[in-house]
Amino acid sequence: MPVRYWVFAACVVACAAGHLAILMSVARRHAAPVEPGVPRPRRGIEILWALLPALVLALVLTATWDRVRDRRAEPPEIMKVAR
Repeated sequence: MPVRYWVFAACVVACAAGHLAILMSVARRHAAPVEPGVPRPRRGIEILWALLPALVLALVLTATWDRVRDRRAEPPEIMKVAR
C-alpha cells in the first residue's frame, strides 16, 4: 500500500478527532451552570456551526480520495520541454 494512502488515512482520523472534540466542547459548555446576566447562544445554532465545517471537510476529503484513486488508473504524464 503506497504511503499516500497512509497519509490520507491519518488526515481523516485527525480531522474526525478534531471535530469530535469540538462537538464535545459544545455539549460540555451547555452542561456548565448558567451565570446570571451572561447571554447564552442557542444549542442548535452552536451544533450547526460545529457540524457545518465537518460536512464541508467530508466533501473535500471525498473529492480528494476520488482524485487520488483516479491518478492511480492514469499512466504518469511525461512533461514536455519547450525547445
